[in-house]
Amino acid sequence: MKAQFAHVIVVAAASIFALFGLAANRPAWGQDAATPPTGRSDYQVARGTHLTLQSDVGTDESLKDLVESFDAAVPQWERMLKLPAGTLDHWKVRAYLMEQPDRFRASGDLPQTLDFKHGYAMPGVVWVRLQPSQYYTRHLLLHEGVHALAIDQFGSTGPSWYSEGVAEQLSVHRDQGRTIQLGTVPGSKSEVPYWGRFKLIEQARNDAKIPSLATVMELPTDLRGDVESYGWCWLVSLLFNQYPEYESLWQQAARDANDLPEAFTQAMRRKLESQWPIINARWRLLTETVDYGFDLQREQVDLSIRDPLFRQSELNLNVSADRGWQSTGVRFAPGTTLTITATGQCSVNQSPKPWISEPAGITIHYAKGRPLGQLIGCMLPNLADDNQYATPLKTFTLDQTQTIVIDQHCWLLFRVNDYLGDLGNNQGGYKLSIRTSP
Repeated sequence: MKAQFAHVIVVAAASIFALFGLAANRPAWGQDAATPPTGRSDYQVARGTHLTLQSDVGTDESLKDLVESFDAAVPQWERMLKLPAGTLDHWKVRAYLMEQPDRFRASGDLPQTLDFKHGYAMPGVVWVRLQPSQYYTRHLLLHEGVHALAIDQFGSTGPSWYSEGVAEQLSVHRDQGRTIQLGTVPGSKSEVPYWGRFKLIEQARNDAKIPSLATVMELPTDLRGDVESYGWCWLVSLLFNQYPEYESLWQQAARDANDLPEAFTQAMRRKLESQWPIINARWRLLTETVDYGFDLQREQVDLSIRDPLFRQSELNLNVSADRGWQSTGVRFAPGTTLTITATGQCSVNQSPKPWISEPAGITIHYAKGRPLGQLIGCMLPNLADDNQYATPLKTFTLDQTQTIVIDQHCWLLFRVNDYLGDLGNNQGGYKLSIRTSP
């Protein structure tokens, strides 16, 4: 997944190619996306409504899958990018799937100057190297298709953090062919063989090297095949589309993609200025939590810069077992000592019968290294941190009554431990009483 969504950058009135990116103009060697200018008679060709695919590898079935998947993706892209209905009815792309790129260079179908590891896109034409799995090849073809579409519709595509985020979000998929679904979060590793994003994100967590949101928004134009960076860009796109208050801003940004990368990013920061502490906090939660099965709706976190400072003697809260992180709705000041009491029961599975848990969790079943059903707390900073790497979040577990000391300006959040994809099976929750202690 290393072809970029926005690799047309104007510098000193000149256009340059960024690795795996787009070009400002159509290549001189062919304008019609449906008809290759040269080609070899021994290439396989598969044609669809929007895609003509030429390949030196694959079966009729595998190429048909790619073409049908691409064709089924186009109307979804139209809806997700908020384009007027029918805009893409006649949009076409020529694609080359290559096991041996030198054959395509020799035939004139791959420019001699293009050198890339996975994929490359220009308006109306994309190149994709064969990947280790059909899923990964399909994903890359879709990713490059989004790049080609963006430059066709918007003239350019913005900086890499935005462009790659959009392209990744609109190419991660479930199923294939005519039933393909875009914009999903993979439910398991087996769904996305060789995709590998979550493995790299987990490693960054373990190494305490999760980049801040500001760091991702300053990624260079040329990512040079850095798969991990593509993962962070994808998470930025997920974040902006997870919350309704950011979605329109994200959609409008595609129309502003002709701005220079620095100007584009600065304009986005200005528009987010009043919400920067909130979106930063949500970024921290997303990057610390996301994994296979992540549910965008259930993991929405209600935070506000108007949340009051906790001054009362006691606060009561219900923590639902079928949702992700849940805020107390107030902010806490450093130096505050709290006594937290947790009571109640919840069920964390319904088959073959309900599994009943109390706040300590079910110690014979574990999820993510913790007992299933265990109550987890988190101190979420409410001051934005624009350092290169985010400080790991402080989490703690609760078993009935516990005293904690707040050491930073923060919100307190809680959740019931379970696999991310299984929250919908849960019922009930725990009751919390939070009191100040002398």
